[in-house]
Amino acid sequence: MVIDVVPESKTLHISKLRLRWQVLLLQIISTVSLLLIMRKMNELFGSCSGQFVANSGPEGWCPSYEHTRGIAWMKSNGDTVIPDLLTGVNETGFDTFTVPVILCFIITGLWVVILTRGEKLQLLIKRIFSVLMAAWFLLPFLVSWLIGIVSRGFYLPFSNSEDQFNHINLVFAPLEFFFELVFLGIVFAPILAGLIGIWSLSKRMITWATSYFLIVIGIHAMLTFEGVTTAVDVGLQPLSAQIGEATLYGGLISPLAFDLLTVAILLLLFLESGLAVITNLEYASILPEASKRDPEYVNQFNNIINGHMAHLFSIITVVAITTALALEFDDFLISFVAVLEGSQWSGQVKESLELQLTYGKVISASLFMIVVAGGRFVIPWQRITGFIETGLSKIRG
Repeated sequence: MVIDVVPESKTLHISKLRLRWQVLLLQIISTVSLLLIMRKMNELFGSCSGQFVANSGPEGWCPSYEHTRGIAWMKSNGDTVIPDLLTGVNETGFDTFTVPVILCFIITGLWVVILTRGEKLQLLIKRIFSVLMAAWFLLPFLVSWLIGIVSRGFYLPFSNSEDQFNHINLVFAPLEFFFELVFLGIVFAPILAGLIGIWSLSKRMITWATSYFLIVIGIHAMLTFEGVTTAVDVGLQPLSAQIGEATLYGGLISPLAFDLLTVAILLLLFLESGLAVITNLEYASILPEASKRDPEYVNQFNNIINGHMAHLFSIITVVAITTALALEFDDFLISFVAVLEGSQWSGQVKESLELQLTYGKVISASLFMIVVAGGRFVIPWQRITGFIETGLSKIRG
């Protein structure tokens, strides 16, 4: 009996799977989504309030999702360690992100290469890095102090009237570098973690980056809440308390709701596409060696990953549309009542300010979920989804 064996390039070995177009496409989608999240987050949560800018000037810093203000603030108080070219502090708009993002890609590439070179090289790099950091902290201090002792005799390296003999200050100089990294990390820590997670197949890094973005959104919401800003105003630019009128896509969604929905959809794309690659490769890695060359297992893997991609795009699309409908469901109900009754009451309710506020949209979405949940007693959702699944299977077949 002749056992069919797939070509070497199509086996389920990890080195071969990482070159599959489906895997690369999912990783590219996750990467692009991550970069778009960064840009959208900066547009929504990266500004200081006009009052804060007027009071503090262009060099004031507020805890927004933006890095150049922090670097500029440090620069106004002294020299910075990281060159301006690398931080983008002298650029404007999205150009401020260009060089740091390129550095994140370079670091990610080096990280992936190091991970493939074995533990000995990783340990060697860690030791070299530790030695260099210790030398950076201590050598300038020790050398300058020894030179001073030789030239003027023994003295303590601090509390001297002449600042040039306070050599202890050289120990604290590298701390400025770490403070600059903190300001850069506000924006680029999740980007670097996300890229490493995507391309080095780390679930922990991907989930950490996603959690970071959610924490930033939550902290911004708390710090810009009206009850908080009256007591402590940190200078963040708050989002509008009103969702606004639905003017986009034929009155389906308002501009602010669209921006927030875009962030949510991009987070889902980043998380799901990044984790999909890792999950599928984990499945392939635990297969026996013979199964990795078995045509049946190869076809099964292809069906799984192709099905995952189809479900990813279809479900994300459905989620986006249904969320937009849920946010405007109150408007639909009021318009429906107006058609049936034609009373002035419906028009007054439609113009109500409360319905445009955040909690009004929460009520709208809750009503939508109640109606959809109750609709299962009238509409055969399982049969409808069964028809859709059957149709998709026929198309794939």
